Formats: sequence, C-alpha cells, structure tokens
Amino acid sequence: MFSQSEREYTVANSVAKSDGRVLLLEEVNFKWLLAGLGLWIDMTRFHNDIPYATHFLELAKASNSPTLRDCAASLQCHNEMTCQ
Repeated sequence: MFSQSEREYTVANSVAKSDGRVLLLEEVNFKWLLAGLGLWIDMTRFHNDIPYATHFLELAKASNSPTLRDCAASLQCHNEMTCQ
C-alpha cells in the first residue's frame, strides 16, 4: 500500500507528465498553424533564442486566426509562467 507521500509524488509526477504533453501539442499546433501562413519556425531556436521566439509570438498574436492567437497566448503564458 502507498503512503501519503508516495501518493502525492505519484499524482504530482502524473500532472507534470500531462502538462508536458499538453505543451508539446501546443507547440506542434503553433508550428503548423504558422506553416499554414507560409511561416516556418525552428522550434529548437524558438526554445533557445528569446528575440526569435518573441518575433514569432508577436506575429501570431497579430494574426487573423483566433486559433493561432490563442495558441500563441498559451505558449507565451507557459513561457512567462504567468498563467491563471
């Protein structure tokens, strides 16, 4: 039988994995939504180059696509850790 701390660790670990999967799906959506507009993005550079990431997030937030705007806002929220 699991102790209280083991259960808490298991739940926390499960949530972290779920959050990672959700973020990955958001990033894939972001990449392909931009590709649909003819914009190709290097996701490795997106993760490591703040001005590069900011440029694409700003382009996406100014898009006519509500889906792309929402996706950009979600990624920006995750990157800034200011999600509500």
